[in-house]
Amino acid sequence: MTDEIEKVHIRPGVGLYALFPSLRYTPWVALGEMVDNSIQSFLEHKDELLTLHGPTYKLRVEINFVGGDNPTIQVIDNAAGIFTKDIGRAFTPAMPPQNKGLISQYGIGMKSSACWYSNFFTVRTRALGESKIRTITFDIPKIIKEEIYELDIETEEATNPKIHGTRILLRNLHQPIPMAGAAARVKSYLRSMYRNFLSSGELILIINGEVQEVITNKWLVQPYWPSDRGPADKDKVVEWFKDFEVELDQSHVPAFEGEKPPKIRGWVGILEKGKTKQAGLALVWRRKVVQGGGNLAESPDDLYRPPIIFGGANSYERQRIFGELDVSELNVTSFKDSVLWKAGQEEEALAKIKIILNADPNPLLKMARNFRANEVSLEIEENISTTLSDVVESAASALVETLRESTAESEFTLREQEEEPEPPRKSDTKVYRQILSLIPHFKSDIMLEVKDQGDDLSWLRVKNDEATKKWFITVNRDHPFMQSFTVADPDSLEPILRLALAIGIAEIQGLSSGYESAGFLRLAINDILRNYLSSRSDVELKTGSE
Repeated sequence: MTDEIEKVHIRPGVGLYALFPSLRYTPWVALGEMVDNSIQSFLEHKDELLTLHGPTYKLRVEINFVGGDNPTIQVIDNAAGIFTKDIGRAFTPAMPPQNKGLISQYGIGMKSSACWYSNFFTVRTRALGESKIRTITFDIPKIIKEEIYELDIETEEATNPKIHGTRILLRNLHQPIPMAGAAARVKSYLRSMYRNFLSSGELILIINGEVQEVITNKWLVQPYWPSDRGPADKDKVVEWFKDFEVELDQSHVPAFEGEKPPKIRGWVGILEKGKTKQAGLALVWRRKVVQGGGNLAESPDDLYRPPIIFGGANSYERQRIFGELDVSELNVTSFKDSVLWKAGQEEEALAKIKIILNADPNPLLKMARNFRANEVSLEIEENISTTLSDVVESAASALVETLRESTAESEFTLREQEEEPEPPRKSDTKVYRQILSLIPHFKSDIMLEVKDQGDDLSWLRVKNDEATKKWFITVNRDHPFMQSFTVADPDSLEPILRLALAIGIAEIQGLSSGYESAGFLRLAINDILRNYLSSRSDVELKTGSE
């Protein structure tokens, strides 16, 4: 077939292109649709790619977020590109690929996700072994308004046969560019979703210049604990990991005569070190995680922890069980973000998997429930008791002192609180900022600040800055309270910042509603934290004079 082609037909695309921006994507699922296209191209033409480049060739997908006045998103790959024979199918919505046995399924993903992100995007591609570079421009408002069913293709000659692949450039975005924490979240989800391809070395995924690597876990190696009192045989050490395969024959309703029941294969293990954020099962469809990716993303938003396997909310299983279920013989949603279980399939699968995991020898679920890392458990229990005792003792001292200072007639009264002005910030004062701009009823953005300013006696400040028209919630990391707890335990910074943000937002809500004394609670907290509750008994802080 000649590679001369001047136009691409997008029927019946006009109506669908108008619908796509309203779809309920998440950023990682939308970007994943484009990564899927790259993987599909790589898998379909793997032999030709390896023949051309040699055994060291790897699929490389780069995703770049560019901010500024005209933010853009780029997705670039070195896969086989879009061939002349596939141009029509590739750009017409709901036209599935010829090979439906791989990761692309419905022929809608790239188009729908690009439109969800962008009003205007271009696709530039060069197919393996073809001499033309083609660029197709999608101006979605124009396509809809003028009911355009054909798009022009810009072409240019290419010379180097080893340069091929596709670049998608998204402009005029509907969705915000992922920045800071949001960007980290997108990276973590994409790493988790494509863990199989990353682990095998077939895929190199680069996001904003950072090569993504999968989190790896070690399995628990311990004797079996039949109860929480300890192991039955201390000398019989086991690696707690099981493979399995189950057939869903009980729930199977054949669509045609002779159709075999689907099978689910997988593995489950007990983590060497329990970590609630990472525990959970991932449902893998054709090597892509389509559900449960939150475990390796360490996010609570997409976790698959069925109670029949993981027990209740506070169970040890929820801290320790980790695994994958290959559901490739089942169907998934058009977004490829969850499994379409038929009636009874999920219940049957989980019941059968539980039986295998708890079967002798080495009943894995019982071990996860009963095992206690003695030294760690005793240390945690002792630490909780000690911490509770210290906090209560410190709080009691603070309250006694407050009563002594504020009661002239043995009666506790609320004192009028006045906030001390913030000392001037020096040129070398470190300040970290993150804007919170998704609360429209505040009528202005909120800036959460973390600063290092030792001469400020306030732990938390809230102010409305007239110059910038923003609310500022400022946490002083150089305050004795922060120094004591976050230096000794860096993991405690997140909950402290969450609490500070909650106090600040509550105050802003009160002030915005006309309550002039809404800051009383924060000022009282600042006053108390200057004294008895500012430090912990197990940490000695060094002062500048030492």
